[in-house]
Amino acid sequence: MHPRTLARQFAATLAELRETWEVQYWPGGKLPTPVQQNAPQPAETGPQPAPRLPVVDEIRTQAKAWTPAMKLDYLRERNIGDCQRCGLARTRSKIVFGVGNPEAKIVFVGEAPGADEDRQGEPFVGRAGAKLTAWIIALGLTRDDVYIANVLKCRPPGNRDPKPEEVDKCSPFLRAQIRAIAPRVIVALGTHAAMLLSGREEMTLAAMRGAELSYDVEDGAGGTRRIPIVVTDHPAFVLRQEGTEGGALSTERLVMQDLRRALELTQARDDDARAPE
Repeated sequence: MHPRTLARQFAATLAELRETWEVQYWPGGKLPTPVQQNAPQPAETGPQPAPRLPVVDEIRTQAKAWTPAMKLDYLRERNIGDCQRCGLARTRSKIVFGVGNPEAKIVFVGEAPGADEDRQGEPFVGRAGAKLTAWIIALGLTRDDVYIANVLKCRPPGNRDPKPEEVDKCSPFLRAQIRAIAPRVIVALGTHAAMLLSGREEMTLAAMRGAELSYDVEDGAGGTRRIPIVVTDHPAFVLRQEGTEGGALSTERLVMQDLRRALELTQARDDDARAPE
C-alpha cells in the first residue's frame, strides 16, 4: 500500500478516536482495530471517510442502558485500568478514582489527591477530607449521599499544582464520571477544579464565587443539559487559614454559604423536575 494512503487511513482513524474519546466506554485491552475492507483502495483525490469502529459503536449502544454505577465501574476497570497516560503513573501509589453515590445529586470536585489519598486510593480522606465531611454533614447529608472526585486521579509529587498535560490526559475521565452521574449541581473545590469545569480561566476564585457558571453535559437525547457550578474554597485552603488574621472561621462561613447555595439549587432543580409539563 502506498505510504500516503497509509498515512491518510491512520489520520482518519485518529479522527474517529477523537470523536469517541469523550464517551470513554472502550472495550478492555487494546483499542479496537478498524475493520479492513477488501474493496480496492480509492484514488488519492482527497480526504476519505474514517473507517468505522464497530466494537466502539456496540459499546456505546450498550452503555445507553447501563446504570450510573455500571458506567462508573466500566470506566474505572476497563478504561482507566492501570493508567500510564502521563508521568504521574511513575510516582503514584494508587489511582484515586472517586467515591460516593453513583446517582448523587451533588458532585464535589477537587484538584488532585494528596498523600493520604495516594496511600488509600480514596479522595478526601486526610485532614482536608475530614473538613469536607464536616461540611457535608452540616448540610444534613452524608458522604454516601454525594459523589467526590478530583480532576487528577494520581497525586502530583509534593502536592504541586497539576501540569496542563496532566490535566489534558486525565480530565476526560472526570467528564465521563459527571456524564454517568448526571448530578443536579457540581461543587468545584478550589481554583483548578473551578477553571477546568467552567472554562473561565481568566477568572479568580473570588470572581467565580457566586457567579452563574455551568457545565454542559450530554442529555442522552442528542442535546446538552446545563449543570450549575458552585465554586468554593478547597478544604486544604481553609485549614491553612488557621492562626492567620481573620482565621479559618470567616473563610469557613463563606464556604458554608456557598454549599447552602448548592443545596438550594439542587432542591430547586428537583422541584422543576417534579413539576408537570
